[in-house]
Amino acid sequence: MNNVLSNILATLPKPENTNYRSLNQQLFNKLNKACIVIDDDPTGNQTVYNIPLLTNWNETVFIEEFTKGTPVFFVLTNSRSLSAKETKKVYTEIAQNILKASKISKREFVIISRSDSTLRGHFPLEPSTLKINLKLQDAITVFLPVMFEGNRVTVNDTHYILDDDILTPVNNTPFAQDHSFKYSKANLKAYIEEKSEGSIKASSVISFSLEAIRTKSTKELADAITSLPKSCYCIFNSINYSDLDKVTQALLLAQQNGKQIIYRTSSSFVPSYIGQKPKDILTAEDVIVTKTNTGGLTIVGSYVKKSSDQLKEALQLFNATTTFEVDVEKVLSENSNEYIQAFVNKLNIVLKSGEDCIVFTSRKLITGTDASTTINIAAVISNALVKIVEGLTTQPKYLIAKGGITSHDLATKGLKMRRSKVIGQIQAGIPVWKMNNQTKFPNLPYIVFPGNVGSNKTLKDVITKLN
Repeated sequence: MNNVLSNILATLPKPENTNYRSLNQQLFNKLNKACIVIDDDPTGNQTVYNIPLLTNWNETVFIEEFTKGTPVFFVLTNSRSLSAKETKKVYTEIAQNILKASKISKREFVIISRSDSTLRGHFPLEPSTLKINLKLQDAITVFLPVMFEGNRVTVNDTHYILDDDILTPVNNTPFAQDHSFKYSKANLKAYIEEKSEGSIKASSVISFSLEAIRTKSTKELADAITSLPKSCYCIFNSINYSDLDKVTQALLLAQQNGKQIIYRTSSSFVPSYIGQKPKDILTAEDVIVTKTNTGGLTIVGSYVKKSSDQLKEALQLFNATTTFEVDVEKVLSENSNEYIQAFVNKLNIVLKSGEDCIVFTSRKLITGTDASTTINIAAVISNALVKIVEGLTTQPKYLIAKGGITSHDLATKGLKMRRSKVIGQIQAGIPVWKMNNQTKFPNLPYIVFPGNVGSNKTLKDVITKLN
């Protein structure tokens, strides 16, 4: 059932005007712990800037970051494209290496398990695996999936997508029907019970209401958090950054009091927690620093409805010569390699001529008999896009990668990225990475366009902006 936000707001105290964000930065610095954001796809940096992004998680990498005193860094796992079994293995390895590196470098840490604001992903597997292997058995798990840049809010314990003044529960959206991560509950307490298959009861999940958040002091909230039972799950309602910044301050104060916390959040939490000030949207000149005569390249792999709607709009900018559709059935056939090679040869010619191109997978969704085989099919399709990028002999003016799995694989496998830095956003929720010199195309502007962000015209607008 949809709700009207203005009707709900009329019953609530107004949010405060206090600038909690700036004090959060002081509290985070005082905490003096490395904040490690373990991200299940590459889009979680869509709200921050000037933060390193790592695609390797061996012990040496963590020792290096801890020794340098890096305050915040992301580890990009792309686990949303993996099976539950593979994900558990990856997160176990990450946790064990963090623990070893922490002991060697004598550097403490805070863990944020970043995931989707529309509740898709391996939950509670990821935070629970981290918790066990980091020896944080007493830690509470804070579940906070709000992402205001994408109009994802939590009200009365229910997670919504906001459109104008209408709140639609996320279980009534196409995201809840995701072929790998289906769910039926939008109430976060019920969602936790559903996804844990009943091992965590909804009645045991503790929530902090908007009324409490807006009327209590941060000390009162921090004291309430500090006194929560060991190992419990808790949720916080939030409609905007004013609510969230106050919540994160209370959480920082609780950690200062010695409370052990593991975070399972979406993207808005990170800048609020570390106290990073908002940054203006990047201009085309900020993104494309070096002039080039080659065309720009957009690759769309995401299958969610929003991506398909955005693709339809964006295709209006291209013609038959500059439009490249990847036939998924041919990719899954025995002649896949020959098909891809011919595809790349044509693409290189057009890019070199200076024309912008768009590559997209055919929109017919091919699924397996269960979630695991469906994920494997998705991996084969993603690998075909990787081969296309590997086969490029012309460096594009820019590369837009549409979809979380797509953007991760193209960066790490196609471009061989190991470490980069997010420099900001070209539109709200759409990050731009600065590739280092070890990638296939050094300094290539790489735009990570999440599958579920923006209006139908946002992809078209970004392409237009870059030209």
